[in-house]
Amino acid sequence: MREHHVQCLLMGGQACVFYGAAEFSRDTDLAILADDENLTRLKAALDALQAELIAVPKFDPAHLHTGHSIHFRCHHPEALRMRVDVMSKMCWG
Repeated sequence: MREHHVQCLLMGGQACVFYGAAEFSRDTDLAILADDENLTRLKAALDALQAELIAVPKFDPAHLHTGHSIHFRCHHPEALRMRVDVMSKMCWG
């Protein structure tokens, strides 16, 4: 995400690991700024990770704006099988 200048916040288990927790997290949760520019950068980052959509809903800003998470699975050798969950709101509504 950093390489593509995606404006995001690392959350969940990976954030805990980053700050020293011993627990391993099997996914990466990101809160993103869901404007057009940032979504373009996010798509480039996901393409670089060879990420595929693995669940509904589809990758559409409208879903992010309503509070849905969008889930991807990475196929890049350095992130193989890592799940990336993307959201732009912390609550529904």
